[in-house]
Amino acid sequence: MKKMIYYVLAVSLMLGLYGCGNRTGGENGTAGGEQDTLRFGVLIYKFDDTYISTVRQAIQDYAEKSNVSIKLDMQDAQGDQAKQNDQLDVLINKNVDVLLINAVDAGSAQGLADKAKAAQIPAIFFNREPDKSVMESCGGIFIGTTASEAGTMQGDLLADLWGKNPALDLNGDGVCQYLVFKGEPGNPEAEARTTYSVKQAEARGMKMENINAGGALVSNWATDQAQTQMEAMLAANKGKIEAVFCNNDDMALGVIAALNSEGYNLDRNSENWIPVIGVDATEAGVAAINAGKMAATVKQDGDAMGKAIVEIATNAAQGKDYTEGTDYEIAADGVSIRIPYVPFTAE
Repeated sequence: MKKMIYYVLAVSLMLGLYGCGNRTGGENGTAGGEQDTLRFGVLIYKFDDTYISTVRQAIQDYAEKSNVSIKLDMQDAQGDQAKQNDQLDVLINKNVDVLLINAVDAGSAQGLADKAKAAQIPAIFFNREPDKSVMESCGGIFIGTTASEAGTMQGDLLADLWGKNPALDLNGDGVCQYLVFKGEPGNPEAEARTTYSVKQAEARGMKMENINAGGALVSNWATDQAQTQMEAMLAANKGKIEAVFCNNDDMALGVIAALNSEGYNLDRNSENWIPVIGVDATEAGVAAINAGKMAATVKQDGDAMGKAIVEIATNAAQGKDYTEGTDYEIAADGVSIRIPYVPFTAE
């Protein structure tokens, strides 16, 4: 009788330790072992986001290269959190082995985590970082960058340029009159890039002044919105703007299009040249840098993120520890794996 009680208690403890599930995974599989096919349910906030497209492609590529069979079920929320909530329900009903979640709204991630936990399916959040408590609540993990790092590197890139070229101070007042183009309010990456780009430039000894009285210009990561807003800024402040930070390369390209239409930044030797610094190192962004139209960017490695997602998700689907047999380490916060940024100036 005592043996039976101990056995029940041991099983109960084991189940409780696994948070979101780490349940039996894969078609015709066994708990914690190798499966014939692992089923990954992938929730993407928006397929047509340029950077996320590179991550999505990398997930597909590394899933195909994996030494286990992986079946992907990718869902496009088209920027709609309510739609993504419904897509999560569909994937849960399909009995997927692991959920990969690129949340539309990181502030709504708790609801997604709660559903994953109730279904006993491991949840891996990526790119759009929820609060630490979300991962803790379901035993999940976040794979992505350190939000402040990209902004810090942007600030360093501008400080380096400013120090090497005094002519960038157009009015010679020793103050950099700048603009910031922001992805979206409340997004952790957008908030951090907006704040730390300026903060780091100031830490490097630059005096900074936002020429837009309303602060950062919200362009929702979009080229066309950034172009329209930059055209308005140029109309009101032509000859006064000395630098532009953009939360991503797509917005930087919109800014550059507006500058080009006014004869600015046609190449690195243009008489009228304003440093524009982005994030992502997209193909188009790199091309603009190599053409001398854009000053620099910060590489967010979509391929590296896709690789990490597939390796960590494979372990989770098989009931293993997230990092078992990989080169990844859990960060100091206990709930994340970080992919480093890299500054990029030209090839």
